[in-house]
Amino acid sequence: MSYKHILLSVALNKDSYKTLEKAADLAKLNNAKLSLIHIDLDIPHTYEGMLGSDYKEQESIVREESITSMKRLIDSLDIDVAHHYPIQKQVINAGDLDNEILDYIDKHDIDLLIMGHHKSNFLSQFFISPTEPVIRNMPCDLMFIKLDN
Repeated sequence: MSYKHILLSVALNKDSYKTLEKAADLAKLNNAKLSLIHIDLDIPHTYEGMLGSDYKEQESIVREESITSMKRLIDSLDIDVAHHYPIQKQVINAGDLDNEILDYIDKHDIDLLIMGHHKSNFLSQFFISPTEPVIRNMPCDLMFIKLDN
């Protein structure tokens, strides 16, 4: 199967570069577009009534950290000659992981979603994971990249 547009969901953590390398290699093999998406926690809705009025400041701090981390991740790929591949689009949103990813897939004709996956009991992870609704409602192919604990 040949893919035309690959979406990599990144957590912007220590494992992000490993998943980006593999996604870039796969995009290169398929001559596909490669886009990145990161979903921040929707602070106002998640902690409604618990944070007082400082949630906007906290949300702004989280957003700036995500933007900096995304830029650092993309810059590291640009430097790495072996895995270098152009990023079509990078998106940082806040909200529910499943809604944001599924909406992006629908609007941008994504035919493969790549996500990192830590070792665990698959059944327990499936039922308690925030990615479970994404898996259940996936309109395209899905690839998990195994990550170390």
